Amino acid sequence: MTYRYIKSGMFQVLSMALLAVLISGASKDVFAQGKRQLAKTPPEPETYAGRIEAEMFAADMANRGVDSNWVEQTLTEAQKLEPVINAFKPKPGGRRKNWEAYRDRFVEPGRTEAGREFMQEYAEPLNRASSWFGVPPEVIVGILGVETIYGRNTGSYRVVDSLATLAFDYPKENGKDRSGYFREQLAEFFEWCAKERCQPLSITGSYAGAMGMPQFMPGNIHQYGMDFDQDGHIDLYNPVDAIGSVARFLALHGWVRRLIPVYEVDVDGANLDPLLEPDILPTFTSIELISHGAKPLEYLPPWEKYALVELQNGDDESDYVLGTRNFYVLTRYNRSSYYAMAVLELGRQVADEVATEAGSNTKSAIKSTGYQSAAN
Repeated sequence: MTYRYIKSGMFQVLSMALLAVLISGASKDVFAQGKRQLAKTPPEPETYAGRIEAEMFAADMANRGVDSNWVEQTLTEAQKLEPVINAFKPKPGGRRKNWEAYRDRFVEPGRTEAGREFMQEYAEPLNRASSWFGVPPEVIVGILGVETIYGRNTGSYRVVDSLATLAFDYPKENGKDRSGYFREQLAEFFEWCAKERCQPLSITGSYAGAMGMPQFMPGNIHQYGMDFDQDGHIDLYNPVDAIGSVARFLALHGWVRRLIPVYEVDVDGANLDPLLEPDILPTFTSIELISHGAKPLEYLPPWEKYALVELQNGDDESDYVLGTRNFYVLTRYNRSSYYAMAVLELGRQVADEVATEAGSNTKSAIKSTGYQSAAN
């Protein structure tokens, strides 16, 4: 009896000790698993709730006729976006650009096919916009194709997040402070939302706050946006309004009816430095170009001025074209000669494919050698 009792007691003690070890091990596993789970949980996004700059901004909006309480409440939900801040930090320079690679990003089969479908479906508003403003349909098509692939990619950032981030947390290391510009765009955005009765937190766009098919900044919507379908609203996610707004933007920036944007040129043996110094600003007459050794390959109207535009091709030789006032106007939409050339190349390709499918001999006039003055 005594032996069995001792044996039984020892068994219970050993069992309890074993159970304690197992529980301890399990607890450690659970604790470790919990730590891993916490590590995977993303931190709560930083908002502009309680930020004095946001509160002062909201109060100022009352002077523009916008409900300051509505603006302040919206900004409490606006998020600070680190990817947006990083996108505006200085990029390392020193590398030559590559026009051929840039062109291939935009003039490719998927985008030209989408452009062909768009040009056919919206032929009436495209022709109407061209008639009103003098901007060829293929130029409008080129811009909408380069910007958003005809509305297929209008941006996934909440506009209020992007604009608030750049208005109140513009990166200091950028070398120049553009926060004032983005505060104005944020104010214009709230004004537009109030006018159109839209929900600011539901509008998406680019990381810089550009919206709709043509990627207008909010200020441009007020200045250049157009209710081209006449439904009482300016809706840049609507293709018809987008078409009219792009044409109006270009016209109000000086687009010249029937002026060809670019001409071909041979610069072999030319004195390039003085010709390239003004960059894309039309500066030289045809006689002045020839005096510097540049040889136009097409007839140039002598009353116009031209810019010699260099398009670098990485380590290969650069391409060159002569840009007119209309080429310069395209760079007011996006301040890049590569962008302007991509718009022209895509638009011409799309227009030529539409003409070919229709069995027409009328191809894009963007690069034709003929010229008519705005007065004709």
